Amino acid sequence: MSQLDEEYTQLLQSLLPPGPAWDKEDPLIKGLAPSLAQAHQHADSLMIEINPAQSVELINRYEKLCGLPDKCLANRQQTTGERQQVLDAKVNTVGGISEAFFKKQLEILGYPTATIEQFQHLDSTPDPSWGDKWRYYWRVNIPAQANVRWMTCISDCPSPIRTWGDSAVECVIRRQCPSHTHVIFAYPEGARDASH
Repeated sequence: MSQLDEEYTQLLQSLLPPGPAWDKEDPLIKGLAPSLAQAHQHADSLMIEINPAQSVELINRYEKLCGLPDKCLANRQQTTGERQQVLDAKVNTVGGISEAFFKKQLEILGYPTATIEQFQHLDSTPDPSWGDKWRYYWRVNIPAQANVRWMTCISDCPSPIRTWGDSAVECVIRRQCPSHTHVIFAYPEGARDASH
């Protein structure tokens, strides 16, 4: 018998009316105490469920209320921890247009080492002949090993030899990027997303 069970047993015994009608060792009392203790523990666990970042039992309901998984993440398999992280970001992220904001989004999506390059200065642009047009472009560099898929002997004939990229991450960042900018995704070490 747990300590909580014992506490509820003592509480129930103290609530009994005085006199010989009830025996303090009545099996009914000892049978009710574990149920009350279990309800108490469940109420305690529901207090944790209030925070979407820790929710397990109510996570499906939270996701439905927040419109998750959205079109960007609908086909992506996620662990409970990843779902909690995305839900927490959806509920608590204020938004922003800073590099720090987008790096945090990339970290939440599983790429803490991703980097961001801004082409605001002519000396850092990929093609200086574009002049100041580059100030509206920025690049997200995601590790090259992101979802690399090779053609196999059972692939369809028109399948590419190799594809890579994370369409869910690209969708989320594109959806959040400032409307006057254009984001380019790069997968360093010579890899380029086949869709670009």
